[in-house]
Amino acid sequence: MFENRKLKKIKKLNKKAAKPEFKSDEILKSLKLHENDRIADIGCGGGYFTFKFSKNVGKNGIVYAVDMELECLDYVKDEAQKQGIKNIETVLAEDGSLELENGLSLVFLRNVFHHIEDPVNYFKHLKQFLAPDGRIVIIDYKKTKKINFVNLFGHYTPEDEILSVMENSGYLLSEKFNFLSSQSFILFKNE
Repeated sequence: MFENRKLKKIKKLNKKAAKPEFKSDEILKSLKLHENDRIADIGCGGGYFTFKFSKNVGKNGIVYAVDMELECLDYVKDEAQKQGIKNIETVLAEDGSLELENGLSLVFLRNVFHHIEDPVNYFKHLKQFLAPDGRIVIIDYKKTKKINFVNLFGHYTPEDEILSVMENSGYLLSEKFNFLSSQSFILFKNE
């Protein structure tokens, strides 16, 4: 019963990410990914973007599916095996600590920023894993006037706060995208 509920929750994350209003195809196009890229999908959940990235980076690229929930990583690992995908590795981020391979071309965080307790130090720590020309993508909910889960439980981050944290962490603003109505979508590069 418990496993069934967890599995439903994980599948629901993927179903939500696939909704047209979240414009996953436009997000992917905007990232201009290349074959052989090395990507970390932090807070991967059910792996919706992990699997999309996997197709883009090809057999010589790699995608690290990173999450704090082992059930999510088990789901991603099982799905990758079922689909014969060999360029996805799962990484458990225990207690907020994170160790990755160096030379990442992209670190992707979608709806994760508002969960990070000490974002300046977190992103300073991430710098060591990025390639010199590596990029970080942050997509997070905006506060709106609607009464909904995002606003009631603080699951959003003001864009100016994201910009300030990233500047204080040693990143440069590369590009902002405005096609997501309920989310900020910001691309940063190594300083």
